[in-house]
Parts: sequence; structure tokens; C-alpha cells
Amino acid sequence: MIIAAALVLSGIAASGTAFLEFSADDRIYFSKDNPQLVAAEAMEDTYGETSNVFFAIAPEDRNATSALALEAALWLTERAWHIPFAIRVDSLTNFQHNTADDDDIVVRDLVDDSALGDAGERARIRAIALAEPLLAGRLIARDGGVSGINVTFALPGENQVREGARVAEVSHGLADQVRARFPGIDVRVTGLVIFNQAFMQVSLGDLKTLVPASFATMTLALLFLTGGVGSTFAIMLVVALSVMVSVGLGGWVGLPMTAPSAVAPVVVLTVAIASCVHIFSSLVHSMQRVASRTLADQGSDGPLSEPGNDALKRNAIVEAMRVNLQPVFLACLTTMLGFLSMNASEVPPIRHMGTFVAFGVGAAFFLSVTLLPALLSLLPIRVRATEDRRDAAMAALCEFVIRRRRVLGWGFGAVTVALVASVPSNELNDVFLHYFDESVEFRRDADFTVENLTGLYTMDRTFGATLLK
Repeated sequence: MIIAAALVLSGIAASGTAFLEFSADDRIYFSKDNPQLVAAEAMEDTYGETSNVFFAIAPEDRNATSALALEAALWLTERAWHIPFAIRVDSLTNFQHNTADDDDIVVRDLVDDSALGDAGERARIRAIALAEPLLAGRLIARDGGVSGINVTFALPGENQVREGARVAEVSHGLADQVRARFPGIDVRVTGLVIFNQAFMQVSLGDLKTLVPASFATMTLALLFLTGGVGSTFAIMLVVALSVMVSVGLGGWVGLPMTAPSAVAPVVVLTVAIASCVHIFSSLVHSMQRVASRTLADQGSDGPLSEPGNDALKRNAIVEAMRVNLQPVFLACLTTMLGFLSMNASEVPPIRHMGTFVAFGVGAAFFLSVTLLPALLSLLPIRVRATEDRRDAAMAALCEFVIRRRRVLGWGFGAVTVALVASVPSNELNDVFLHYFDESVEFRRDADFTVENLTGLYTMDRTFGATLLK
């Protein structure tokens, strides 16, 4: 009954994953009443949204005004208007250059098709671009080696994950077309839309790789340490259900999945493993003690198999629960309180992660003291009555520590002081770009863009006049 009830309740809780949504919006890192977010939204209500995709056109010859580079820029500028939700395209080629003709002012694109085959015209374009403050260091590198195209978007906001993914897919597709159509021209794709999508893809990648890898590692470790398939299965089932309940309850209460909260399953896995192993270890030790006395009375030595020892195992489970219930409860309670304290943070994803983990740790406690002992009572457990080599090794280690307690105490004290003294050398770094490893394509493209053209961040100001009666 306990096994059935635990599985049903866990299934109901885990079904909340159907309501779980991945957030690809960088604004998720700010509370709704954050002054900076409120100011940014007010500015966007007045002037429009600032989401963008930035294409960096990088010729192999480091000449952004060569015929090939300008042709590629013209082609990409024209196609960029067709990216979904695009409302503005700024590039070196369509920059509105003003010239005076007697009393007239002529406004036209800086580059057109007629300039491609004229070396003199290309030299004039290069000189104008490098002298223009609105272009140099933004849409053309100051050494003239790289040019850029900035596309501004007005996303409807109905489904930002789907809208952003569509924009990113089309943008990367255009970059691939440029590389194929214009050999010798590379294109790097960055911008706020690509940044948000990269965050989501990395988070999903972590969930798809880190969690299974952690499960596999823990399973192999348990097989080695416990020496039993049945016990390993019981423990890993409890761990898996704890993780599923953690994520599912988050879905039920409407928590979004973000990059910080994507690590919650690994944390829950670690805590759940610890609770289960404590209980199982006590169970095995209890069975070993009884088995040792029994076999000693019989004058034999060897493994104690499962058949015919149900009473021994049942008593061992009761003893293991008696010994571990309070410590496991206190450990899980304090862990839950510690992660729930993250709800005091001003950053919503940090609060979400703390809540996800608290859900999982609570589930791990209840499942480890209900489902785990119920499963262990049905599964075969084989123990050896003789002294385990690992126990002997641990006893030797304890003796060594006791004999060398003064040396070890002062030595580790000195190490601790040295490590604490190095705390000021830590640097606070909340640069979103550095959240990504250099193996991520977005990080490499963004670093290249920052080094050659412009950064990912902008600062906007609004100026207004006050009318006085």
C-alpha cells in the first residue's frame, strides 16, 4: 500500500511538468517592481522595443569595404528586413549619408550597387564610414576590418520562447546562406534575441546532459558501494521520483525554468542520495551485526543470503529507521530552510531555484522514510557477516587521526586561515556574457563582436521639456 500510494502521489506531483515553461526573457532576472525594469518598460512604451540581432560580417582579408564584403552586406541587409518581427535594419550600406549640392541637401544610402566595381568609390565609402561617429566602432570596425548589421525587433510577446526561437533560426539561416553565397566571408550572430535563446539552449542542454550523467555516475557508485542491484534500484527510484516531484511541483505553482533553476535537479539528486544511503547503510550494518552473532554461534563464516531471513531484514529496517529518522529529518529540514531563504533574493530566478530545491528535498525526505524501506523489505539484500575491509581501513584512519591530532589540527587550521585570507581576491562578476563557456558558439561570436565592433549592452536616456504655465 505504501509503495502504491507513494508512486501515485509522486506521479500526480510530477505531472505538473506539463505546465512548466522555459523562460527566454532576460527580464526574468528582475522583479516586476524593480526600478530599472520599470524605467526600461516605460521607455519602450514610449519609443519602442529594443530587442535585436546583430550580424558581424568578417571578411578573411579584413577589408570590410572590399567589393565582396560590400556585396555581402548589401545582400544581408536586404534579406534582414524579412526576418519575422523585424522593424528596423541598420548597416553600413543603408546608412543615410547627407551631402550638400549648392542649396540642396542630398540624403541617400552610403552604399549602392554602383559602388561595388569602383575602387575610388569604395575608398570614399571607407573614409566616410571611419569618420562618421554613428558608424565607426559600431557598424564598422575602427580599422575597417569588420562591418555590422543591426536588426531591431518588436516581438508580440504572446510566446517569447517560440518567437525568439523563430527569429534565431531565421537569423542563423541567413548567416549560413551568406557563408555559402560569398566564400571568404564569415558571419557572427549575436544580439539580445540570440542571447536569450542561447541561455535557454544551454539550460536545456544542462538538463539533458548533466542530470543523466549525474544519475549514471551515482548509479555506478551505488552498485560498487552497496554491491546489490536491488538496493541500487530502490535508492535511484527514490532519487528519480524526488527530482520529478521537485520539477513537477514547480510547474503546478507556476515557476518558470531558467538557467539558475536548471541546476536544481542535480542538487535534489545529491541530497536525496545522501538521505537514502544513510538509511541503507544503517540497515546493512544492523544485519551484519546480527548475522555475525548468529554465524558465530553456529561456528560458520560467510555470506548471509536473503531467503529465510525476512525477520532479520525487517528488524534491521526498523532499527535503521529508528536511528536515522531524526537525523535525516533535521538534515532535510535545515536544507529546505536554507534554500527557501533564497526567496529573500531580489533576483527571481534565484528564488525559483531555492523553491525547486526545497520541493525536491521535502519529497526526498518523505520518500526515503516511506517508499525506500518498503522497497527494501521486498527486494533481496545479501550481506556478509565477516568484517568488511572498508571498515578496517576506516578504523585505521581513525587511529591515525587520533595519534596525529595535534599536527593535523594545527595544519588544517593554518590551511583554513590561508584560504579565508584569500577571500578578498574573489571578484564579483555579473556579466551575463561570461555565464557562457567559450565552447558555446554565442560566447565566441559575442567576444568577436565586442573585440571588433561594439558591445551587447546599451544605455538609453530620455530627455523631455516641462511646460510651465
